[in-house]
Amino acid sequence: MTKISFHRLATSTAVALALAAGPAMAQDGTLSVALAGDIDNFDPATNQLIAFQAAIGNTVFDPLIGYDADLNLVPRLAASWEVNEDATEFTLTLQDGATFHDGTPVTAEAVIASLQRSAELGGVIGTPLQRVTAFEAVDDSTLKMTLEDSYAPFLTALTVVFILAPDSFDDATSAPIGSGPFVFESWTPNDAIVLSRNDAYWGEKPAFETLQFRPVPDSQVALTNLYAGDIDIVAEPSNAVLAQVDTSAASVVRPSASNSVAYVEMMGTTGTLSDPAVRRALAHAFDREAVQLVAYSGGGESNASPLPTSSWAYEDLAGYGYDLDAAAAALEEAGVSDLTVGLEIPAGFPEGEQMARVWQSSLAEIGVDLEINVSEISVWLDAYVSRNYDMTWNFFGVSPDPHSFFDVILRPHFEGDVYDNPRVAELVAAGIATGDRAEREEIYSELQQIVVDEVPVMTVQSRPVGAVASNGVEGFAMNPLGWGLYTGVTLTE
Repeated sequence: MTKISFHRLATSTAVALALAAGPAMAQDGTLSVALAGDIDNFDPATNQLIAFQAAIGNTVFDPLIGYDADLNLVPRLAASWEVNEDATEFTLTLQDGATFHDGTPVTAEAVIASLQRSAELGGVIGTPLQRVTAFEAVDDSTLKMTLEDSYAPFLTALTVVFILAPDSFDDATSAPIGSGPFVFESWTPNDAIVLSRNDAYWGEKPAFETLQFRPVPDSQVALTNLYAGDIDIVAEPSNAVLAQVDTSAASVVRPSASNSVAYVEMMGTTGTLSDPAVRRALAHAFDREAVQLVAYSGGGESNASPLPTSSWAYEDLAGYGYDLDAAAAALEEAGVSDLTVGLEIPAGFPEGEQMARVWQSSLAEIGVDLEINVSEISVWLDAYVSRNYDMTWNFFGVSPDPHSFFDVILRPHFEGDVYDNPRVAELVAAGIATGDRAEREEIYSELQQIVVDEVPVMTVQSRPVGAVASNGVEGFAMNPLGWGLYTGVTLTE
């Protein structure tokens, strides 16, 4: 057994998590955070919303392994880990003294029960765990997972697998019990999610008593509420709001980089866009410069590759220039006329609506009617998970491993036979079977080229993410995935 020597797979650590450095001075008080939409499912094995992962996953729960502000892998519920040479055996040692919110100890058997439940439920979160052929509790504080084959991004996959207390499995959607720094207290639909400080937390305890998430779909309204003192942080404001913040009353907080990328997923189960020539036509009618200016206030990076420029596998690809003549010719080649296409957008994200309006105008010039459907996040998510759409706008925080995009965003399309390309499935499998960086770069280079050529998913651009924090908030940070980091916050007013 050796500590993560699978080429350049990752860096092992036996260093205690920084959260365990010692308790902060406890304060009374409530930190109120405005979210773009409500959360109505608190089961970490089934809720794949990014807002859930950022707001609930990393507060009520602990993953085994987490990220720091720069997306380095760091210990969470696992204090250390070891990986064998071919990345088929992962041995993790749990933090001393960790307990779930119901007072039961976090043991290897309890963690394994939660992992197995996620594997059984599958989906975006549980599918990587389906590669585990054996879960073993070596002792109360040590667990071992044996995989059927090498899986290079397994540690990265664990960052969004949040550990749930076994006794709460049946009530997880409404009464979740984790081991994180905050305890779930209540949810009032469309009003507030209330969490309280976990005074028995194994790591650094939050410096304030209550963390409250409030759904405010209009970020301009959320900013007004912040100025009035009713909100402390606006977690997902529009770019227009970020650009107008009164810096005498609040500050704009941005991560060191943005791994958050917006996409249009073109292949829902309706089959409207099953012909790649039609998808290319729509891509030629997408005015990137106008979208960047109108929807993103000129910020972010507009590139064709589905990976962020910060990725070690990023390829600078030409994509489709804005050319309505080429778009019309592609439709004619496909024998398509009078096309009507639906585009689903979750409420609370004006950038998506603004992008759609720009695109709608261009598509109308080539005889395509773009129907823009904006719905509440829970409604949008139901349609998204079932792939019941023509096209949908979405965004995703691409992890440090490029496999995350192809696994989370692209895989559901080709595994569901909506996007039938055996070569893509073959390459995705090959990309996780080796830890050799050069080999993986070649694999992901070809995958990016295929995605751009065939457009099952069209990259919009990277999102210039940020948040707004009132002057009474100190220590708030974001990571490049766009997740707010709340545990280190102190309230000064």
